[in-house]
Amino acid sequence: MDVEASIEQVTGILVREGLKYHMSADGLTHRLLFGSAAVFIDFNDWQDDSVVITVHSPVLQDIHPESAGAAQALNLLNDLNRSFFFVKFTFRDGILIARYDLLGETLQAGELVNALFEIAGAADRLDDELAELLGGKPYVVKAEEWTSGTD
Repeated sequence: MDVEASIEQVTGILVREGLKYHMSADGLTHRLLFGSAAVFIDFNDWQDDSVVITVHSPVLQDIHPESAGAAQALNLLNDLNRSFFFVKFTFRDGILIARYDLLGETLQAGELVNALFEIAGAADRLDDELAELLGGKPYVVKAEEWTSGTD
């Protein structure tokens, strides 16, 4: 299965499940909004003829890399990764990310929907819980900044 076929399959699942999404201008990324969080679906070639579908959310953005919040984010990673069965968390470039990878070859609707709700639930809950502690901004705040032209 190639990336285009995986994109078509995921789009079909989202439509059948009644999930509202926005497609990026290049047609390679889906974005869904859940509360104050956004969940993105990306597609990447893997090995010879496989595709990895990555469901991810920027839980918090703009965590200054040299701040106490960045150090705290790194310290929290192990606990976060142990607290969620399917979600993995990373911290990169000032962004705390929740991520869930799926194989496109064997993707089923239930797997994708579960991944979306796992990531959305984690991101929407944690962005509020951790914003003050880490000093970052939830997606909804960043989106407002982008539309108003401030940063």
